Amino acid sequence: MVTLTKDSNKEKIIAQYWPQISRAASGYENRPALSDELAQEMALSVWRSLDGFSEQCSLNTYIYRVIHNTAIDHIRRHSRLSEDELDGATLCERVSPEASALQAQRQKQLLIAINKLPLSLRQVMLLKLEDLNNVEISDVLGISDTNVGIRLHRAKEQLSKLLKGLN
Repeated sequence: MVTLTKDSNKEKIIAQYWPQISRAASGYENRPALSDELAQEMALSVWRSLDGFSEQCSLNTYIYRVIHNTAIDHIRRHSRLSEDELDGATLCERVSPEASALQAQRQKQLLIAINKLPLSLRQVMLLKLEDLNNVEISDVLGISDTNVGIRLHRAKEQLSKLLKGLN
């Protein structure tokens, strides 16, 4: 059993999970300044909550649950983002100017579409994009595996319709 109360262990865990925290923050909040703020808030929430980790679930699932709950609190405090505030190029990998522009446009369209989803569908989709499996998603959200599958299906259907409407 690993003791997580030492600050050095917490620092290692935060460093290990920082890429996931940052991506999750960007998924929930696309305004760069607020995304950075949310990532810091998520990291702080994980830091504070590690003392309460009881190994009833995996550390990965526990951290994603903390990240998710922090994001929900953030969403409640801040209004949903507007399309003109999106910065679609933030995750864009630089290959060529043309490919980069096309990729940025597609990412912007996807982010716009994801942010138009109802919160319950957006949550499932963002966790799936973080490569969590359905069991992990069900643990994080506190819903059944079946419900995760249903929400993913509905989210994909709505995203498909929304993306067709953007083209």
